Amino acid sequence: MHRQQTTPHCFHCGKAIIGKYYLDWQGHALCDKHIKLVTHCASCGAFCNAKAKDIGAGYKVCSRCQKYRIEREEAQRIIDYIQHIYAHSELGRVMHWHLKMANAAALLKLTDDRNARGLAKAVGREYTIYIFRELSRVAFASVLAHEMLHVYQYTRHLTPPKPLCEGFCNLGSYVVLLSINNLEARAAIDGLRKNPDPVYGDGFRAMLALYEQGGWPRCIKELMK
Repeated sequence: MHRQQTTPHCFHCGKAIIGKYYLDWQGHALCDKHIKLVTHCASCGAFCNAKAKDIGAGYKVCSRCQKYRIEREEAQRIIDYIQHIYAHSELGRVMHWHLKMANAAALLKLTDDRNARGLAKAVGREYTIYIFRELSRVAFASVLAHEMLHVYQYTRHLTPPKPLCEGFCNLGSYVVLLSINNLEARAAIDGLRKNPDPVYGDGFRAMLALYEQGGWPRCIKELMK
């Protein structure tokens, strides 16, 4: 909840807001009575209005993410960008996987998790990383960085407790988002830091503390216990 001196207008109904309200990372305000009526963007988490695109399976994507939606020809540049970041750390390049873009219904069927935007799945000795087709470029980079570190763990036969496993992967998202460092990336980092989930949130904060102590080697050592 936020308060300002100037009177904000509700993103849902357009009326001046009296009382408490909520802001998304794009600066849109929602009054308290409409917060439960508005869908969050499946890509960036911002509030959706009538201009949002319905992409099926109960998901919507805001107009901004429609504009910055990842295109297949851009995906390789982002893959190369993340590989460069990982290759210049103790992680090294993450090998033995390929990318497959999936629509909302297909990904939901694969994961059975409405919060999932990606999945790394074994196919023999190779891995397929499935990623939500409707993501913005920044959201795509974040999800891909996360899923690549699942492959990293799989190929090294690392089987840590789930909070450490997912926290390690979220740390990959954090490092890549920190490198991108635009408004959407900073909002996503804030979401990682504040995530109340005991697996994805607490796990990430535990891994981040280790990373700040000793970098990736300290985190990898924790995974190998």
